[in-house]
Amino acid sequence: MQKSCRGVPVSPGFAQGAAQVYRPYTPEPKEVVLEPGRVGEELKRFRQALNAAERELHTLHTQVKRDLGPDFADFIQVQLTLLHDEEVIKQTEALIHEAYRNAEFAYAQTVKLMSEPVAESGVPLFKERMLDIVDVSNRVMRHLLGDDSRSLLEVKPGTVIFAHDLPPSEAALLDPRRVVGLVLEAGGKTSHTAIMAKAKEIPAVMGAGPICDAVTDGQQVFVDGYRGVAIVNPTKSRLRAYEDEIERVRQHRESLSVLATRESVTADGRTIDLSANIEFIAEARAAKRYGARGVGLFRTEYMYLAKRRPPTEEEQFLVYAEVAKLFRPYPVIIRTFDLGGDKVLGGYAEANPFLGLRAIRLTLEMLDLFGGQLRAILRASAFGNVKVMFPMVSTVEELRRAKLEVEHAKRRLKARGVAFDEDFEVGVMVETPSAAIMADRLARDCSFLSIGSNDLTQYTLAVDRGNEHVAKLFNHLHPAVLYLIKKTIDAAHRQGIWVGMCGEFASDPLGMLVLLGMGVDEMSVSPGTIPEAKGIIRAIDSGAAVEVVAGAMKLGTALEVQRLLRREMDRRFPQLAEFLFNSRDDK
Repeated sequence: MQKSCRGVPVSPGFAQGAAQVYRPYTPEPKEVVLEPGRVGEELKRFRQALNAAERELHTLHTQVKRDLGPDFADFIQVQLTLLHDEEVIKQTEALIHEAYRNAEFAYAQTVKLMSEPVAESGVPLFKERMLDIVDVSNRVMRHLLGDDSRSLLEVKPGTVIFAHDLPPSEAALLDPRRVVGLVLEAGGKTSHTAIMAKAKEIPAVMGAGPICDAVTDGQQVFVDGYRGVAIVNPTKSRLRAYEDEIERVRQHRESLSVLATRESVTADGRTIDLSANIEFIAEARAAKRYGARGVGLFRTEYMYLAKRRPPTEEEQFLVYAEVAKLFRPYPVIIRTFDLGGDKVLGGYAEANPFLGLRAIRLTLEMLDLFGGQLRAILRASAFGNVKVMFPMVSTVEELRRAKLEVEHAKRRLKARGVAFDEDFEVGVMVETPSAAIMADRLARDCSFLSIGSNDLTQYTLAVDRGNEHVAKLFNHLHPAVLYLIKKTIDAAHRQGIWVGMCGEFASDPLGMLVLLGMGVDEMSVSPGTIPEAKGIIRAIDSGAAVEVVAGAMKLGTALEVQRLLRREMDRRFPQLAEFLFNSRDDK
């Protein structure tokens, strides 16, 4: 029987595949007291399971490193290290040999006893480490129990993942060559999992409500990432209803592919720098193919999360330099670690982490970590047009302290005789209301501003962007958010510096219309969005957009703004509106 669920559309596209419900694998092996003569056999079984898990992880590591890059493969390297934990192996073998217990029970008990302090510690990084411990131990247990289920990395090609939620560290493991669609019961449009799904071009629906218990592995699913709909066991007539639209989208994207080598110029001749938001080298390569003119946001915290430890200066430098060389002479803007919030870090357990020691606040408390990253970024600047920007700045003092650390890093490198760009530029991410209000002052002390609309909306409206209970209140078209965006753009231009937008607002066609009308200089979007973004920019007259924005700024609600923008796009740019909106009415 066909059944549908509706949620928040977070990553566009259509997908059809076989469902797989992802739940934490929690085997409960039976306890068996061994005859003394079976001890040797159980020890052998345990070692064989470890070896089999090791072979799998090595194969995965090689494949991921080759196809997606060494930075992506770090997630697997951590698990290889945990697999060979000497204490776990020693305690398991002791239970088998001395307590005469079966291998799977002995291993499960050992992992449980050794991981309980980690799980109960309250330290966020240890909770992230638990994900690795659970994944590694489950891999071993599957071999001991003869279970052929697989982790997220190993699902069959053509799979649509259903889950309650996925933390960023697990979402990073989604392989777009295997996972064709994603449906989550929780989450919202600007959660980090949503951003990663969009970056990997996996059609995704989030905030879909209780659906996992109603889906069986292997059922056929159709995902509509434009409307936020997932259809389980779709009928032939339902699929036929989508055929024309799927073909129109395919033809449209094919027509946009020719824009990869062309500039992002509005219909009235205004050039906009169109850049990419990336986390991994693989995304940088995709962005280059799609025609990005640089990287507007290089999120670096995933290097930390992947390794479950601070990456060294050298490890960071190799990644930054590779991306810088890939895009030379176009700019690569590297954001310093935005850790905290939902990207947890060891040693800091907070009741309200989004208002706590996050991003620039945290790195200014951890100067060894901050200094190593700044030196790596400066070293990479010798290989391309590299800039740095600081996240979550809320005061001028934070910017000035961060700039002092940049100067300190420069002195360290000069003492070592290491080259870097002497004209290295420093920028600020405007993500807090205080930064937007103080944009004039901040702009005097930096070379550029980049607006992070996701957090700016979250903090302006006091709405947790990852909370499904209030997701409907999160709207970057709210007049208060628009006011702060315009104030920031105007302030930057008064001080003679450029200003960009690297949040999801820059990927929204209506948001792009607003930004062009406000005079933004640069937009940075996920790699897969670049062709359509370039097509939208080239179709809009920025002079007309100024008039539209003037009308929008007089309104009092997000709904009124949205209706005005839709109406004006229909009237002024009908061909563009036809494709973006009218062809996607509910089926």
